[in-house]
Amino acid sequence: MNIGELVTVKTAQGGALDEKHTPYSAEIRLFSCVQQGDVGALLAQLKNIDSLIVMGRMSEDDVMQYKYMAVSTITLATRYAIQGGISEAKAYDFSDRIIKKIDTLTDKDSILMCLGLEIINLTKEVKKNKKQPVFSPHVRSCIRYINEHLADRISVECVAIHCGISADYLSQIFKKEIGENLSSYILRQKLEKAKSLLSRGKTIKEICAEIGFSSPSYFGTVFRRFYNMTPSDFVKLTKQEP
Repeated sequence: MNIGELVTVKTAQGGALDEKHTPYSAEIRLFSCVQQGDVGALLAQLKNIDSLIVMGRMSEDDVMQYKYMAVSTITLATRYAIQGGISEAKAYDFSDRIIKKIDTLTDKDSILMCLGLEIINLTKEVKKNKKQPVFSPHVRSCIRYINEHLADRISVECVAIHCGISADYLSQIFKKEIGENLSSYILRQKLEKAKSLLSRGKTIKEICAEIGFSSPSYFGTVFRRFYNMTPSDFVKLTKQEP
């Protein structure tokens, strides 16, 4: 597979302002794959979105134009990878290394090849990190259990039983290491998966079954509380523009 051919780039030459840059909805679809560590969905996005990256003219030199595009794309991908659980140190090291590499390239094809390959590598790193986070054994076991049981109705108590410690102690060490309440983390992981499912066209009923929500109304209430928008608003935002 030619990774470079998956990255479609168009330089807007004029017209309305919204035609000069990649639509925000397209950015969400692409970079949410990075955040979730979903390599399969990332490849599908790279293959199927026409003119995935749309950029205004930043340089009269075509190679520099592509370098600017690649650097901005890597920068965005890095931010989403941090949200996906990669440490800031590792993410910024990745960003610095790839930007330096891009700076040495001398043609558009090699820039696109590098960009596509490294975004895939970054997404794989997020996926790996989700499986093996660098935390204490109890917290690692807790996170692994949550990731593997998103379809279930997970409670702090059932996770604590799985880890073999009390719910109070698990909540305490989880908050200390992760910086978020365990109950909130459980909901957030379910909702992040829900966002991915929504962008793929799944119905609310199907999503509730896949992430263990008792009813569409409860799902809608929690989704709105976390993201300040309804699931329908999110679908409209991420709907592929014609």
